[in-house]
Amino acid sequence: MRRFLLKISLFFAIIFVADLSFGKVCDYLRDHTKGGFTGNIQYICEQCDEDIIMMGSSRMKHHYVPQVLEDSLGGSCYNAGVDGSGIIQSYGFVDMILERYTPKVIIYDVTRFDMFVDDNIKYLGCLKAYYYKANVADIFLDVNSKEKWKMKSNLYRYNSDFFGFLGDNIHPTIAFDKGYQPSTKVMDYNPDIPAEETQLVDSLKLQYVKKFIDKAKFNNIILVFVASPTYFGQLLPDYNDPIKELCKNNSVPFIDFFYDSVICENKSLWADATHMNDTGAQFFSSKLAAVLKTKYIKK
Repeated sequence: MRRFLLKISLFFAIIFVADLSFGKVCDYLRDHTKGGFTGNIQYICEQCDEDIIMMGSSRMKHHYVPQVLEDSLGGSCYNAGVDGSGIIQSYGFVDMILERYTPKVIIYDVTRFDMFVDDNIKYLGCLKAYYYKANVADIFLDVNSKEKWKMKSNLYRYNSDFFGFLGDNIHPTIAFDKGYQPSTKVMDYNPDIPAEETQLVDSLKLQYVKKFIDKAKFNNIILVFVASPTYFGQLLPDYNDPIKELCKNNSVPFIDFFYDSVICENKSLWADATHMNDTGAQFFSSKLAAVLKTKYIKK
């Protein structure tokens, strides 16, 4: 029995040391990244200090050109859009940014990921590496209380990040322009029209939209929500109503380009049915900048 207990103790000791060592290696790789996806997230969470921060999913990352907004509005600008992101993850980014400084403006691109029922655990992905930051752990508890115990393991925290961290330390393959990722593709096919589906409003997500609004107001940040164009135009229902209502009730601007026919009906401006190419992004960003400059942001 004594030998058995010693073996069990040794086994758990090895697991503990391996877990601790793995976490230390991943922390080092994250903090010393040379660029790529890891470097972009690290810049957002630890380093960015621009006047205008833009947030949202891949539609933000591919639709909003920081240089266009800088040229029109003045001040510096960074695109903090992340593939597959949503309001829950973006709220975590804002918390970390506000630990360092207060941006003058936040522009948020709205998608269905910000209001409808989904597996919200996937929106914690980029936050796992920053779980130790103030208030980030609270987000995990809101999404799933079991995450509190899982996050005690570095093997769990970093199990999907290690090779990305390693690659971005050796040779980053993704290039960003102030966070913006342009596409040179031109859609040369007729995409299938998405089937209509029942969308259930997620009360937790709307709660985080409200918290996002409250945090911006508390810090005297100009917050603007934007619905960028969708290729299918009038063929899709306007799924932005829940956030539009929140914006209306809280006196927050909502700029709606969702059905912009000039962009929606021009295939040459799109890389695929979801994302504009660089030509489309440049054009859209110019239109958005004109509205912001006229109504909401003064030099």
